[in-house]
Amino acid sequence: MNRQEIKSLAKSKIKGNIWNIIWPLLVIGVVESIITGLFGGSIKIDFNNLENVSIPTSYYYCTVIISILFAIVNAAYIKYIINFVRTGKFETSDILNTLKAKWLNILIATILVSIIVGLCSILFVIPGIIMGIAYTFVTYLVVDTDVSGSDSLKVGREMMKGYKWDYFVFVLSFIGWFLLVPFTFGILLIWLVPYFNVSEAIYYNKLKELKKID
Repeated sequence: MNRQEIKSLAKSKIKGNIWNIIWPLLVIGVVESIITGLFGGSIKIDFNNLENVSIPTSYYYCTVIISILFAIVNAAYIKYIINFVRTGKFETSDILNTLKAKWLNILIATILVSIIVGLCSILFVIPGIIMGIAYTFVTYLVVDTDVSGSDSLKVGREMMKGYKWDYFVFVLSFIGWFLLVPFTFGILLIWLVPYFNVSEAIYYNKLKELKKID
């Protein structure tokens, strides 16, 4: 995979399209913050008596449920970006239609990947990272193909076979930009997030074609 070619193409695609790429993320982020704040606001912490802090069990359950719900919404956003990469057009209906048709498969895939990667990470950090990379495009496959939520893990592993290190280096190539974010008070993210998201979608597209996945 030619990283420079992918990143150059991504830059050309996001030019003049930053707002269309980032506004759904802003909406998702604001809603998530509000909902999380509502649940988190019920927890009172006495910093002078941290040993006796009590967090209701229901809070943990709510946090898990919220995380899963937003994972589903984020998956629909991925479809929005994939279609933009292929057609150059933005359709909000891509998000809504994906949520309607794919939510269950996204849910299944998200839970399975979380469990597998979580268990691997508990045992050893590096195997957890490797497994996480192996399942990088599981969500992409669920929203972009007819593969089921459970089968997407197998297809995702096969898709990344021989490309885990390549993808790892691809992600590392953005590290320099992310390190600059604090120095711009976060403003750089307005450009960097669309740049990375579109680059990853292009990477997925090229790898999907290379592996001949329908």
